[in-house]
Amino acid sequence: MIDWPEALVEDIARRRAVVFIGAGVSMNSKSSNGPDRRPPNWVQFLNHCVERDTGDTQHIEHLIESGDLLSACELLKMRLADTWPRILADEFSTPRYKPAEIHKQILLLDLRIVITQNFDKIYDVYAQSETAGSTRISHYYDSDTPEIMRGDYRGILKVHGTIDQPSKTVFTREDYANLRYQHRAFQALIDALFLTHTFLFIGCSTADPDLRLFLENHSIAHPSAPVHFMTSPKGEIHPELDTSARHNHNLRILRYEPSDGHKELTESLADLVGRVGDQRDRLAETQTW
Repeated sequence: MIDWPEALVEDIARRRAVVFIGAGVSMNSKSSNGPDRRPPNWVQFLNHCVERDTGDTQHIEHLIESGDLLSACELLKMRLADTWPRILADEFSTPRYKPAEIHKQILLLDLRIVITQNFDKIYDVYAQSETAGSTRISHYYDSDTPEIMRGDYRGILKVHGTIDQPSKTVFTREDYANLRYQHRAFQALIDALFLTHTFLFIGCSTADPDLRLFLENHSIAHPSAPVHFMTSPKGEIHPELDTSARHNHNLRILRYEPSDGHKELTESLADLVGRVGDQRDRLAETQTW
């Protein structure tokens, strides 16, 4: 089980925290249509696209194997342009993925803002259903994000777009560049949150090039900023790299046992929900908000 730091529990209890959801969270879901399926991670999706490409893909396969996923995706998107929206829908929408227990525990943390890289709608639909539609959803290209950040309702910020608008999903090197430079106002809002809130990254990895760049830029610009946290399965990041993660990314790694479908992560989040609830009760008694 994850031993949650007291500082993180305190910040979540006071709603001075943001949960940042990555693809690893969606992979807990299962389809409700057809054969048993789970949302693919980035590598799985790209390999599926390679299978759909009837041309020579050896150089693309090499890019995937070497970890240059942005270049591989850019080439595949161009080569499969006519069917790209359908491919996205087939992988991320048509199976009608059901929310998993991990989505429920994240919602029970009852934070004002959740950020997600995922353009599937698993958490979005679940959160809106459980809150009678009161949860607001904003995308990187929307103009009303500041209202969500300053309002008293719950909001989900989708930093890579949504499957509902495939042309605006952020997937390729060009997409990431456009996000950084054509939507600077949105990026500034995320930057502000990162400076004023504690982030808990769940289902994410520092191998993600966009996330790594974001973390490195903040670490350099604000070397004395309070630490953020990232859950990680044991064996993914060697413990000797913890110092590097703290120095270069301002991250503290919280490890869990990944066996049995990462069950321990969900159980740890349930424990965190309980600890946060206890802390909120104490805050209510003492009125030290």
